[in-house]
Amino acid sequence: MSMWELLVNNEVVDKVDLKTNNYEEAHTFFRLRKNLDSESFNKLFLVQEYKKPKKHTGKVEWWKGEVTKLDDF
Repeated sequence: MSMWELLVNNEVVDKVDLKTNNYEEAHTFFRLRKNLDSESFNKLFLVQEYKKPKKHTGKVEWWKGEVTKLDDF
């Protein structure tokens, strides 16, 4: 099972969880949903597998890089 995204101009316009890991099946699903032939669909849309963004799990030292000189009053 994979999550698939439909993109237009690098913007996600649809996302669906399909019971397949096969790109061709996901492409066909979106193409039939839009009721387009393959050539027209490929000119407008891009299908890609959703990749969950990785979270930063390291130690964050937020005070590092901060200016230590205070403003003069």
